[in-house]
Amino acid sequence: MKSNDSTSAFQKSVYDTEEYQATDKLKDLSVKEIVEKMIGNKRYRILDVGCGNGSLLQPFCTSQECYGVDISEIQLKKAQMKGIRTCHIDLESERLPFANDFFDLVICSETIEHLLDPDNLLQEIHRTVRLGGTFILTFPNVNQPISWLMQILFDLPSRYSARYKSPHVRDYTLRIIKNVLVNFGFEISKVTGTYIYPPEDRISQWLAKSFPRLAEKIIIVSKKHLKKPRTQPRKVVWNVLELIKKNE
Repeated sequence: MKSNDSTSAFQKSVYDTEEYQATDKLKDLSVKEIVEKMIGNKRYRILDVGCGNGSLLQPFCTSQECYGVDISEIQLKKAQMKGIRTCHIDLESERLPFANDFFDLVICSETIEHLLDPDNLLQEIHRTVRLGGTFILTFPNVNQPISWLMQILFDLPSRYSARYKSPHVRDYTLRIIKNVLVNFGFEISKVTGTYIYPPEDRISQWLAKSFPRLAEKIIIVSKKHLKKPRTQPRKVVWNVLELIKKNE
């Protein structure tokens, strides 16, 4: 069994249960507001990569052409009942079953941190979204203030990090994700955050939008502006500064 197969099998075992119902209402609400403003009165073809039970796209199913892919067959059945056209897929090793430039909008929410090698995912998103189309990526931020305290005071891993017994296998910060998106031919148009943990009040939400690199979850809106990604798949970067300096 290949390493990416075992990783995918692990993720499937975590989410392929009837009991799994985890949602992030504040993050989902922020993404839905962005999508609503973007769509207006137009009709979009939308893909949710790692769609889970389909709750994110559910409000748009009656007016838009909505698709969803995921590793969990049980969650996909729930998404299908909401009106989403679904497909079971291993995002680390399989191609998305869609033509080039097929989608106007691709959303990948809280998924990239679950993949050991995200290059296949990002290449496929780039391939299937049209030139000028939108890619919305959200991820849990390991570089948030509570993480600093956890590491310095209690010798614990960062919040949401790829720690023991966690389904997360990669850690991301805003700077890393920005550089990854540039490598894959996307131009960033908006960055926002959900709130600064632990309070979820209006002040916390305002601070997260003003200083997203401190937010609990980060939301990045980008546009595909290159026909081909800059990056080479499967290339190992031994020093993260190589990735950063290349794009500055």
